[in-house]
Amino acid sequence: MSPAALQEALDAITLWPIPPQVHFTGGEPFLQFELLLDGVHWAVERGIVNYVETSASWCIDDEEVHRRFVTLREAGLEAILISCSPFHAEKIPPARTLRAVQASLEVFGTRGTIVYLPEYLKIIQLFDIDRPTPLSHYEETFGVDEAGRVLWQGYGIISGGRAGYKLGHLIPKYPAESFAETNCMLDLLYAHHSHFDLYGNYISGFCGGLTIGSWRELHQVFEDFRAGRYPPLIEILIARGPYGLAQMAREDYGYQPNPAGYTGKCHLCVDVRRHMVRTGDFFELSPLPFYDHL
Repeated sequence: MSPAALQEALDAITLWPIPPQVHFTGGEPFLQFELLLDGVHWAVERGIVNYVETSASWCIDDEEVHRRFVTLREAGLEAILISCSPFHAEKIPPARTLRAVQASLEVFGTRGTIVYLPEYLKIIQLFDIDRPTPLSHYEETFGVDEAGRVLWQGYGIISGGRAGYKLGHLIPKYPAESFAETNCMLDLLYAHHSHFDLYGNYISGFCGGLTIGSWRELHQVFEDFRAGRYPPLIEILIARGPYGLAQMAREDYGYQPNPAGYTGKCHLCVDVRRHMVRTGDFFELSPLPFYDHL
């Protein structure tokens, strides 16, 4: 995100009747540290900064980690959130996560150090902390059932991305019809946690690859939603959920439900959208690179 776009996004957030608190995330925001520092300054000026989230992938040198955390604290940041999970440990040596936690405790204290999720601090140390841990190690070490518990139930995976495809064999799957009585009203209209991306997409909740509008046109998005005017795919998901989207896609775009079933309604939704993005141009299915990696 360019500096100008970041300032524009922060200004857009202040348009809310009660501006929400902002966190900076990614990707990995520390890869663009000067921009992150500017963003913290600008958010502090607007009174909306909350925390910065990091995967700790960059936390190699103790002094560097400490220096950057102190710099952010002096800029007005009050908290650091450190992502801790088997999914980060698959690519990041756990020693870096532990280093980030220790440095944050020293700089921000216990109140300003958020570990998500803290119970995984022990789990990621079950293997060599100086090397990334392939997810296959959990299944090999603990068996399918326990690996499913650790990787799915324990972490609370939302299957709206690669999880249903890569880890679906660890938990039960259900036919598309099982989700006929569900919808996405709460996810799309009343999400307590949403995201602005660098492309201008306003992503409600954790619905990756699905935009409800542009944060550059926030007034119009608010006006349309208050009036019950929604983009077509969003309207289907609000009223009929992923099963309704699957029915439409089957009738109009040749979608065929997976006979192996789905791990949850979000898995069904992303599978339908993965098919649809190949068959037409849909405003709501953005950013497109999201679908290149499923």
